[in-house]
Amino acid sequence: MKLHAVPEHDFGTLPAPVFALIIARAQRGVVLVLNSVRKVWELPGGFIDAGEAPRQAAIRELAEEAGCVARDVRWLGLVEVNDGRTRFGALLYCEVDRVPAEFTSNETLGIDLWRPDHRPAPVGETDEWLLRKFAGT
Repeated sequence: MKLHAVPEHDFGTLPAPVFALIIARAQRGVVLVLNSVRKVWELPGGFIDAGEAPRQAAIRELAEEAGCVARDVRWLGLVEVNDGRTRFGALLYCEVDRVPAEFTSNETLGIDLWRPDHRPAPVGETDEWLLRKFAGT
């Protein structure tokens, strides 16, 4: 995994992102959702729809997967992952005022908050790396 600190609207020679992730910080921790297919805790995110900007995708995914409303959204860059093939995703950060105590969707089985003293497990590999990098150890 690698993070490329490129501007939001100019990826240079890197390919456009195909997915978007958002680090959503609440007062009590970072929002994680339990993926219904992979059965791991992940940052909210997903594929970018045709004609959708990466920022819009991240905000939409946060609402769909966690029932949260993003505020103060910031672009962090492109995350490069290789799970048999190299793909690039947009990485954004936001604040959220309210996190539902319980939330499920057609993509998620639950919601929790990650913080240094409370770490839901298992966490996806990319998500674990990003949490260590941006949310503390």
